[in-house]
Amino acid sequence: MDLPVFHYVPRCSVADCGEAAPYKLAASWSDGTSRELKNYGLACPLHRDLQLARAQANRSLLVVSEGEIVGPVEIYELVAGHRDAELRQVDGIV
Repeated sequence: MDLPVFHYVPRCSVADCGEAAPYKLAASWSDGTSRELKNYGLACPLHRDLQLARAQANRSLLVVSEGEIVGPVEIYELVAGHRDAELRQVDGIV
């Protein structure tokens, strides 16, 4: 069964920005049985570096539970109709 595809324009996570967000700031996460991207925010091109620094600071405060693995925050390109597992990393770690 195909899951529904949502068609909307994600917006930058910076308060009062409102611009389209082509980037997702996320870290790979696993509990040993499932894997996903832990979302740390969305960003427009203007706020990408600011949001990345904020996300990295938040990630550094994260306390993981036994069996959890959380990778570094990376930048992914959001593509309409694609799931997290299909997103392409665009810059690596800054």
